[in-house]
Amino acid sequence: EIYTLSLHDALPICTASLQVGYVGEKGDHIEDYGNLNQYRVNGDPTSAPYYNNQYLGVNGIDSALGIGPNSLLITESRAMMNYNALQAVLRQRLSHGLEFTLNYTWGKAMTNSLGNYALNVNGYSGAFQNYYNPKADYGPAGYDVHQNISGTGVYALPFGHGKDYLSGANRIVDGAVGGWKLSVAGVFYSGFPEAITGGSNNSNSYGSNRVNQYRKLKIVNRSLNHWFGTDPSATPCTTAGVDNGSCAFGVPAVNAFGTSSNGAVRGPGYLNVDMSAFKDFRIIGEQTIGFRFDAFNAFNIVSYGNPDTGITDTNFGNVFLQGTRSVERHLQFSAKYTF
Repeated sequence: EIYTLSLHDALPICTASLQVGYVGEKGDHIEDYGNLNQYRVNGDPTSAPYYNNQYLGVNGIDSALGIGPNSLLITESRAMMNYNALQAVLRQRLSHGLEFTLNYTWGKAMTNSLGNYALNVNGYSGAFQNYYNPKADYGPAGYDVHQNISGTGVYALPFGHGKDYLSGANRIVDGAVGGWKLSVAGVFYSGFPEAITGGSNNSNSYGSNRVNQYRKLKIVNRSLNHWFGTDPSATPCTTAGVDNGSCAFGVPAVNAFGTSSNGAVRGPGYLNVDMSAFKDFRIIGEQTIGFRFDAFNAFNIVSYGNPDTGITDTNFGNVFLQGTRSVERHLQFSAKYTF
């Protein structure tokens, strides 16, 4: 008697796969822009490099032969960036009616320039806060997302002919409950970085003026009206250059640049889930009617916008007044006739 051992006898068929990888990017000589005529001494217009030049640093034809400290914007390539991330993809091929793909990224993007194109984040500017010190703007990029999860999946319900349940049901029952499929698509990402701004450096700088950071922000009792919490560290110091011993952020001294970095705080994350149920009803021959029910933002989840980050604003730290990024739940029914 001869027995042959095949591979299929020894190993089960695998329907799932996991892919994990590292992604790293580095960029130098990235575009930035600023005021080439920024004062060398804050508060002193006569210290502008081209203050005494009869052509540069002066705006308008009538003033072409005058002198002045006006802005002279220039686009350069002094900025840099880097990105590092762990990325994973889990896939389930069709098995027992289920198939899905799940993506996950844990990453960090850092830069010292946002560039010429604005993002929907607060406190950032494409120009350096201090044209003469580009390193001071290094921090999380305005588009940085620490955690990002997305996925899609389809599941054929196990009811009706050829299924695990109600396989012997009559035609009417099978037509009502058999052959249905459910699908889901979801996305979640953590909040974007924000910069705290306020005060005036009186340097004719073209960048946003950030505040001083005296100590780490401690978030306690976070709410939509108080995104940074109610701890004493969340109440900013609004007297220029004065640290009261408890505030995390404070207005810089007159004619001084703030010490806080870009991305010192984070806004709310985003979550959305869409779901669908669908089935094809066979009529005669190759003719079918497909029925579909879609629920966009199925759980009616509210994802809010970014908090107010102006340190002297009356709505500082308020998220509720900044609106939402999500839309309300939408339900949709549709039918398709195929012949």
